[in-house]
Amino acid sequence: MTRPANTSPPPQSVALVWTVLVHVLALPLAGAFLPALLIRPATAGGSGPAAGYLLAGVFLVLIVGLHLALWRLARGKGERRLAVVILVLGALSLASLALLATPSPLVGLVHLGALLV
Repeated sequence: MTRPANTSPPPQSVALVWTVLVHVLALPLAGAFLPALLIRPATAGGSGPAAGYLLAGVFLVLIVGLHLALWRLARGKGERRLAVVILVLGALSLASLALLATPSPLVGLVHLGALLV
């Protein structure tokens, strides 16, 4: 299907843009910096064993909250396929958190790739 030459291209989906930003920027940055903010260094007295559970809980709330907001945004705009993709990415993020201890599936993929190289 071709577009007439004098029409502008359709705008990008807001939900798609936010989904890309969350998975490329927000989740990897959260995985990199939240542990440093929540777990005290060993030189400052260290953190107890509960700090790891606190961090996992914060990541869980972050993943579920962001994906729920993105899903609602996509459903509100009538983008059903994108809503399903967001749910799948949310499940991948939860699996990445549970299996690889990182909230970002992209970072988890890089860690798995490093094992093969």
